[in-house]
Amino acid sequence: MVGQADCWPHGDPICCVGGLAPTGDGKAGHTKSKASGAYASIKMAFTAAHPDHHRLASLAVPWPVFLTAGLMVAVLLALSGAYGFHGDEMYYIVAGRHPALGYVDQPPLTPILSAASVALFGLSPTAVRILPALEMGFIVVLIALIVRDLGGTRRAQVLAAITAALSGYLEAGHLDTTTEPDLLAWAIILWLLVKLLAGGDRRLWLAVGVTAGIGLENKDTLLFLGAGLAVGLVLARRWDVVRSPWAWAAIGIALLIWAPNLAWQAANGWPQLAMAQAISAYAADNRGQIVSLLWLSTGPFLFPVTAAGLLWVLRSKAAAPWRAIGIAALVGLGLVVISGGKAYYAIGSVPVFMAAGAILLDRWLARGHRRVKGFTFTTAAVLSGALIALLTLPILPLATYAKTTLPATDPDVANTVGWPQYVATVEGVVAALPADERAHAVILTNDYSEASPLILLGKGLLPVYSGHNSFWTWGPPPPDLTVVVHVGDWRPTDWSQFFIGCHVVATIDNGLGVNNGEQGERVSVCTGLRAPWTTLWPELRTIS
Repeated sequence: MVGQADCWPHGDPICCVGGLAPTGDGKAGHTKSKASGAYASIKMAFTAAHPDHHRLASLAVPWPVFLTAGLMVAVLLALSGAYGFHGDEMYYIVAGRHPALGYVDQPPLTPILSAASVALFGLSPTAVRILPALEMGFIVVLIALIVRDLGGTRRAQVLAAITAALSGYLEAGHLDTTTEPDLLAWAIILWLLVKLLAGGDRRLWLAVGVTAGIGLENKDTLLFLGAGLAVGLVLARRWDVVRSPWAWAAIGIALLIWAPNLAWQAANGWPQLAMAQAISAYAADNRGQIVSLLWLSTGPFLFPVTAAGLLWVLRSKAAAPWRAIGIAALVGLGLVVISGGKAYYAIGSVPVFMAAGAILLDRWLARGHRRVKGFTFTTAAVLSGALIALLTLPILPLATYAKTTLPATDPDVANTVGWPQYVATVEGVVAALPADERAHAVILTNDYSEASPLILLGKGLLPVYSGHNSFWTWGPPPPDLTVVVHVGDWRPTDWSQFFIGCHVVATIDNGLGVNNGEQGERVSVCTGLRAPWTTLWPELRTIS
């Protein structure tokens, strides 16, 4: 028999019902009972007493959770138009205007949503950032729901919401990328798994399958979660899940929803595999960023909360029902490291550990010295939010920002600066072309982030083409357009294999000295096409 100190929120919610604590192998600690029967009956008693584990209908959390999420969304929307678009955001809009079942560098969901946002709200950074802000606000609520379903108090739910709102989710909500829907899909699946692994309604596996399928139509990093969960369930000896037809049905549903993109990839030579290989070429840099990104994403001064939650899930006897999730996170992280994937691929599993850590934080606050401990947490929360905002959000006037070292610290923010000047420079080059050349000219850019703003923001420009990623699949210029205004570096580097002559006519300058991806890039005029575009186009393809 275990004491109250071993029961959740001081221990296992299941063992609290009947006084049995499951051991690491899932067997009950009562020597006179068969493990499987006793543990199963206790689960039944627990889930009967906690019906929220059975259904999705109850989304009730304390009102401060919604307030916290709402304030986070409000801050993100208030800052959404402060500087300008990111190059990736504009690429997604352009890609979404070329609807397809897939693209070279991602599945179709984010481009379609980005183009739809612009169609509804107009062309502006705020238009495409509404949905990411709402997605991150929803994750704040989901983390509070995970706390509730782990057995945490109302205060623990609020603590979790504050921790989440002042962590990397605040950063993620500022830009419209594939990351935000990906993080949301991870959070929803993990919330459902918390319910299911504690004996929830097995039909929730169907919701897992639908969420995973939609998530895979956005980003295939959910495969890291799937692989990690498969290993975690085996190592945690959750044979009830492994044998469950509902769990296998979830896999089938996910594959069915993902099938259109898989078919597109197969029909186009699996370009995302080439993309993964290109990313792995930077494996050393990606691996070197993992620790710092995990630190920042869990809150620079709040990371002990999530770290404690991870340790509890991995080590505590009370966490036996959810041990597979902890193992899955470590396996997923290991796969990211081995594959050389980008560092942020590893952060999707944070919600469960942040939630568990918030319950431990709640217990710590309840053990006395509440004012001192409350002041400590409040200070850590404020400092975390302030540091993340300073490093990753456009909170400074642009002129002030340009004078700091922040552009080098977070290139994503720096790359939202200077697009009007960039477009104006190219417009000036085009306007200066002789009329006979302009009539037979096109714009060719080194990458998609140089092509997309010219299409979206330019006025009176020539047709725009690029050999980069999905732009290449949209085809070469017409055969009679043989004069090229080229923007950016050459890939391949030797332009002479394509043209008889090229000369630099302008240099991109954002006017603020912000050293970003376009600052200092050259604009050239090239003439004398050496071969038809259909011959040269395969040589101009780049996947990166």
